[in-house]
Amino acid sequence: MNQLYDSLKSDEFEFDKFSSEEKDNLETRMFERIQSSIQTKQHTVISKTSYLKWAAILIIPLLITGLYFAKLNMSSDEDLLLSEPGNFTANLITTSGKSYSLSSAVDLTKLQAEGLYEDVSEEGETIVMHEIQTPKGAFYQLILPDSSLVWLNAASTIRFPSRFDEHKREVFLSGEGYFEIKHNSSAPFYVKSAHQTTKVLGTKFNINAYAGQESDLVTLIEGSVEARSLKHEKLIMTPGYQAKIGASIRYEKVDQADDYAAWRSGDFYFDNYPMTEVLRMLGRWYSIEVDETSIPNNRINGLIPRNLLLKDVLALIETTSGVTISVVNSKLKVVEKKNQHK
Repeated sequence: MNQLYDSLKSDEFEFDKFSSEEKDNLETRMFERIQSSIQTKQHTVISKTSYLKWAAILIIPLLITGLYFAKLNMSSDEDLLLSEPGNFTANLITTSGKSYSLSSAVDLTKLQAEGLYEDVSEEGETIVMHEIQTPKGAFYQLILPDSSLVWLNAASTIRFPSRFDEHKREVFLSGEGYFEIKHNSSAPFYVKSAHQTTKVLGTKFNINAYAGQESDLVTLIEGSVEARSLKHEKLIMTPGYQAKIGASIRYEKVDQADDYAAWRSGDFYFDNYPMTEVLRMLGRWYSIEVDETSIPNNRINGLIPRNLLLKDVLALIETTSGVTISVVNSKLKVVEKKNQHK
């Protein structure tokens, strides 16, 4: 303050020309201005200190919360590794939108007798479509109105009429199903999926037609079927062969056609399957999402029981596949082992 005062008294400001009273007034005003400046600076410093204090008060709980949820997420991932295998359950969805939980094998003719398939209008009884859906982590067996048997794998849907037509029996499949069709030469049985239609007289076969696949797989176990693509290409299949039907039809003999329906009897069957497809199968069965980024091109062969905990299935796959599989952010994630490139 003295420095500033002295500079103002220099010749340049002609301070001596002022009267004593004017000098006193000027000094008083100068002092007040300087004091005000000092107080403003002090106030600014206090404000910054206060800001840092409140920022710390807010940030520290956020950091603690973040660490808590990170630990919680790790715990959740560990819990998913202990996921139990799927169970026997499904949902029946009627045309009216009503949903019925099914937890045991059901003869649909009995449900019809209970009125679940009846849809009576003013003109009389009509045939309506219903759905049975298996969620992830579930499978189901049902008896169709014609006494044909169907097994549904996890995350699958079958649509069927309340009563079959006299000249044609037709169902629609999304997902995977195994069929044992009651013979009726006057009423062929048709299974339609995203890429194909299978025509049956009486036989046993498996269809894998999950959404997102480039092709549907029809594997014939017994009897004879006609498989037809959306482009109306068709072929007559014989037992022990598989048709991969997408943009075109690929037809080839397979070893142990029964194994392609091994899921029905409680096993995973991998026949040189790409790792991506293996993970999708596990995801559907153990009801867990799959991280499909950076999945190696490894292929898997083998037969693994489906009644194991997820971690045990992963351990078996890791033993022979050259990859490690973990649960990260509640998703199955695969990375190649370090010694894979040696």
